[in-house]
Amino acid sequence: MTQAELVTAIGNTLTQMDNTLMDPTLINQPAKWQQVYALRKHLDDQQRALVAATIQDDDAGFQALTVQIQQAIKQLQLVIDNLKKIDSIINTIAQISADLDEILKAAS
Repeated sequence: MTQAELVTAIGNTLTQMDNTLMDPTLINQPAKWQQVYALRKHLDDQQRALVAATIQDDDAGFQALTVQIQQAIKQLQLVIDNLKKIDSIINTIAQISADLDEILKAAS
């Protein structure tokens, strides 16, 4: 991975975090929202520093770390996707509950 690719990957992650920060599930948990926001801000600051830095991106240590970062980004994406699934689960359960209410109303 080159330095430019790393900057792009971090930028994409920041966008995903922005979308997550707008998720009602997280918004309704102010302490967690603030923690995610603080981490997002820190990552943004690091990305700015990365853009300004002169890095030997053909260095073995840099390459090893970028592999770890790529793995962490993939893991974060899975977590974000699971957060979206929670909304789907809640919506499905709400629909089941509404349908059961209709059955119970008809039975009374």
